[in-house]
Amino acid sequence: MKNDKLKKVLDAKTDLPGLRLSRRELLEAGVISFAARIAVPGAVTSILTMTQKAEAQAAAGSMMPFVTLSLSGGAALHGNFVVKNAGGDLLSAYTKLGLGNAGFSTEKLLGADFAATAQLHKGIKSVASNEALSKSRLVALCTNTANDTNALVAQRPFYDLSGPLEKAGLIGKVLPTVHLGSSAENLKPVFGAPNSTLEMASLDSMFGALNYSSVLADNGLLSKKQKEALSSFVSKMTRSQIAKLNSKDDGLKTVLQEAGIKSGEIIKAGGASGVDPRKDAMTQAVYKITATTAANDATAMAAGVVYNALNGNISHGRITMGGYDYHAPGLRTQADAKDFTAGVQIGRMLELALKMKKPLFILVTTDGACVSETSESATSIWSSDYSSSLQFIIAFDPNGKVASSGTQIGHYLDDQSVDTTTLVGSRPDYVAAAVLANYLNLNKKLGMFKQLAPATLQADDVEKVVKLHVA
Repeated sequence: MKNDKLKKVLDAKTDLPGLRLSRRELLEAGVISFAARIAVPGAVTSILTMTQKAEAQAAAGSMMPFVTLSLSGGAALHGNFVVKNAGGDLLSAYTKLGLGNAGFSTEKLLGADFAATAQLHKGIKSVASNEALSKSRLVALCTNTANDTNALVAQRPFYDLSGPLEKAGLIGKVLPTVHLGSSAENLKPVFGAPNSTLEMASLDSMFGALNYSSVLADNGLLSKKQKEALSSFVSKMTRSQIAKLNSKDDGLKTVLQEAGIKSGEIIKAGGASGVDPRKDAMTQAVYKITATTAANDATAMAAGVVYNALNGNISHGRITMGGYDYHAPGLRTQADAKDFTAGVQIGRMLELALKMKKPLFILVTTDGACVSETSESATSIWSSDYSSSLQFIIAFDPNGKVASSGTQIGHYLDDQSVDTTTLVGSRPDYVAAAVLANYLNLNKKLGMFKQLAPATLQADDVEKVVKLHVA
């Protein structure tokens, strides 16, 4: 395409509805891929222009990266973390929580107690160094979620905080929330949905979405005025143009191919630099990947979410892992293996944050739990769904400036069930509010809480649920 034609559109003092760039011209300008992702299933739309993002970030200041790990199906986190009663003491027994009688051995990790025979903390320790662990703190939220026994639809927790995180100022430099594992997702947005989410099928999903960002990047290709005009122009593309472009599910991939754009070329563009985890030595070491690891490799994709969250390239990273409804066929070894795998994911996040010298906030959430056969054995099988559940929040600071004033919000009763009368005992929105309050407190933005989570916790309640602090 001739530059003068694009320049005429960009420099126009008023909109020119009669002037339409051809499909090929839009492709050459690197614009049509942005328009494509407006309608391609699972693709991403623009939430702000790059200039607007930069201004928003400057106003909000640097915020702690946030990654959510969702264990879909109902993981038995209380078979790992040792739950306590209202006084902070051990329960009289854990015979329904897969740990047998009280008095079992425990191990301290992230400032909290884990059952020595459990596997989640062992997965964390298998990949995270002592330094990373010593600079991290974990708090568990004791809450009730209705189970899905007898084909009943569970009261799925509303723990996707992407919307309020954006409003608080956690805005990615080049992409919004990026989500890996949507096929197993059970969570729903709370306190407002995010403006946009990129569902990741492979690392190429990010590379393709970044094509438009590279045009808007601070690389000298376009002036600020031209960037604003370009965004306005694309937003005015007709529905019929977009519909034709997206007649197939792989429309985004098709237009990129027709434009002759390859992943490597996109990464070299100004706005897409530093997004490929396979090209970062620290990420390679932590995730055991190489520059030639496949773009659809599960480990590489998880690394991509965490790496870009830590770099501030994305607003919020979410990784969903399925298969945590593991009470059937009931083999404890299979459930233990799933817990260990979840621990590895957490440990890698913490270790990469340490190596990159970045703070990190992790929400580990699950939509239910399991109950074991009533047994004095610490290896009894998980027998069915259970509504008493845990959610974890973990904070890491590379300088060790994070402290906890407790390891539990809410508590369990001696009958080994959650006390539903506590602030977080039975209302998912209050649980989400408590998570948000702790995150805001670490970012010195607790004053925004009422605005972001209205009609939930009162001021006195917020003080009760905030357990993570800057030391």
